[in-house]
Amino acid sequence: MLNKDKISERKANLQAAIHQRRFLLPNLVTLGNLFCGFLSVIYASSGRYEKAVLAIFVGALLDALDGRVARRFNASSKFGLEFDSLADLVTFGVAPAFLMYQWCFKTNADEFGVIVCFVYVICAAARLARFNVVDSGSKDFTGMPSPAAAAMIVSVVNLFPSIELPEFSVAMGSAYILIVAYLMVCRIPYSSGKKFKFKNQISFIILVGVFIAMLWYEPRLTVFLVALTYCLSGPVKLLPFFKRKASKSIIPSSSTN
Repeated sequence: MLNKDKISERKANLQAAIHQRRFLLPNLVTLGNLFCGFLSVIYASSGRYEKAVLAIFVGALLDALDGRVARRFNASSKFGLEFDSLADLVTFGVAPAFLMYQWCFKTNADEFGVIVCFVYVICAAARLARFNVVDSGSKDFTGMPSPAAAAMIVSVVNLFPSIELPEFSVAMGSAYILIVAYLMVCRIPYSSGKKFKFKNQISFIILVGVFIAMLWYEPRLTVFLVALTYCLSGPVKLLPFFKRKASKSIIPSSSTN
């Protein structure tokens, strides 16, 4: 009887210890995200752009995973939220900006490129800070999420990782990164994907098949097109045609006397 009581006590103590340390798992996933951002900077500094791009994409996958892990194990915490934001700032703010600087600006416009890329880092930091303090209650994002912005930056580098860029590319690169930076801090709504549903399963299967085929034959171009499609999805909703379409879909409620 005494042995059974000891076994039960040890089991209870073990369960309590596991419960107390459940916060470690999502934070370890976030730590992996942070390491991917750091690794991307290391790769970019030595000209290994393809590996730098891959590190950021792996970081994006881990960023999407850590929240799910925290909810699954009921391990959400204020520390985890702040730690996740700091990791995102490195992986989706500093690392893409540094990669773009090394790829586009270092040779042709060193000091100017530092300023342009730093503007992107500022916008990424402001975007993440606003996400932490503003709770709009909407399922949509206000402004483009930082992982999507990073995807826009690194997908271009991924298209031409070893190309010799001419001097006029400085103007194009500056406009490109500043537009992406602005889309992070603007008030344009972007879909979070939570409301995205396919009513027709056949259309969904066809779309997945086309995506897999494109990814198989042209993976670099496919990644860029996917990032570009999401980037444009916010501004496109502001066009008059889509505004009229959205207003028609709203049916006003009739009052009864």
